[in-house]
Amino acid sequence: MDASILFILGAMAGLLPDIDSDHSIPIRWMFRIITLAVMFLIIILVGSSPLLHLIAYLCAAVLLMYCLIIPLFKQITVHRGLFHSVPAALLFGLATLCIGQYVFMWTLLFSWLAAAFVCAGYILHLLLDEISSVDLLNGQIKGSFGSALTLISPASWPAYCVLYSAVLIGFLYLPMPNVLEELSHNMFAILTHLNSQ
Repeated sequence: MDASILFILGAMAGLLPDIDSDHSIPIRWMFRIITLAVMFLIIILVGSSPLLHLIAYLCAAVLLMYCLIIPLFKQITVHRGLFHSVPAALLFGLATLCIGQYVFMWTLLFSWLAAAFVCAGYILHLLLDEISSVDLLNGQIKGSFGSALTLISPASWPAYCVLYSAVLIGFLYLPMPNVLEELSHNMFAILTHLNSQ
């Protein structure tokens, strides 16, 4: 069961870099799932309200999502922009860690494994996009080469700074499994020792 969850997470993460494409299937599914989650949350929070009020809240949530949030998201994102980057893969992995740990109550180790599978699936998509931009038969490089697997873009460096800051904060404040904690302490001790020489 655990292996199938990890496989599904990795496969679904392979679709995530295309959520910035306005007409992609992943963006439609992502916003459908978010809309359903918001509706479910509304039912939990105000489910004891009169039926007409509950229906009004649900309709308002759907209208807000489809008339404001989705158009705004499509307007501010660019295909192969911020979402086609390594720090975005790390951030989605850390988000998976949080959801697994605090929503699904997975063990810490399994939450980190899930995060690793999401990162791996995401980065695999980026690598395949980069590989497909090289035409090996004709010896040509397509114009899209270099836009799929980015670490930073000079044109949008402020957004990348925010993204890297979020990743750094996530790594600093999220719980580490014992293996990673020991590894980080050992690496710190080695670096301290090397600097003292």
